[in-house]
Amino acid sequence: MRFIIFLLFMVGGVGVLALLPAYPGKAQSSGAGNTSDLPDYGPAPELTNRAWLNTELPLRLADLRGQVVLLEMWTYGCYNCVNTLPSIRAWHDLYSDEGLVVIGNHYPEFSYEADFGNVRVALERLEVTWPVAQDNDGAVWSSYNNRYWPTIYLIDKRGHLRYRHIGEGAYATTEAHIQDLLREAYTPEAEATAEPLRSLRVTEVDSVNVRAGAGTDTAIVGSIEPGESFVIEGEQAGWYAIRYNGQPGYVFGDLVSVTG
Repeated sequence: MRFIIFLLFMVGGVGVLALLPAYPGKAQSSGAGNTSDLPDYGPAPELTNRAWLNTELPLRLADLRGQVVLLEMWTYGCYNCVNTLPSIRAWHDLYSDEGLVVIGNHYPEFSYEADFGNVRVALERLEVTWPVAQDNDGAVWSSYNNRYWPTIYLIDKRGHLRYRHIGEGAYATTEAHIQDLLREAYTPEAEATAEPLRSLRVTEVDSVNVRAGAGTDTAIVGSIEPGESFVIEGEQAGWYAIRYNGQPGYVFGDLVSVTG
């Protein structure tokens, strides 16, 4: 039986009852040896984002086994999302050395929030230092059956979804669950490692232009700066193809470092 969750929203002073989608997967026992009483909703959907900020490599849940992942669905223009950031920042600072990985999945509500350059500026202004993935097409958002900004998910050391909170608040409860999941025992599994992604990043210069085509005679559509990473989609005449703002982009190969 799937869980059904009701929230009461206040709109114009009137209470509105909203039916939220169930957690993906059927709740199961968390298993012997675990210290948390949180239910286990099965494997969390993988992160398939192609463009990342605040990380030199794209992240995949399969590469984060043995760590607890806090995944927030957010967008920088959302007032409620911004209100969650002080708590998330505190958890990032307190628990990252203990195995917590904070990831922001940035799904835009408005067109200006979809621009990679605007996201970059917003992260600096909001003092967001943890990895943020651009999700302009909503692929990851949809894979979690997500409907609301902000939503926080906790994913355990085995990559299983254990907790979801919609909206602001419940910070003490969320932190207690983080602590519980960090205390859980973990035994590595042989199949836990993902196929390495081939990605690029900037290392030797301050900025590299992203162009609309494979050549310097094509239009500049954006830029990549240190601390940002993109999955390589292909190669053409010395240029790497990437997804930039959800569209094809090209970066000259001699100006970037490639991993994978």
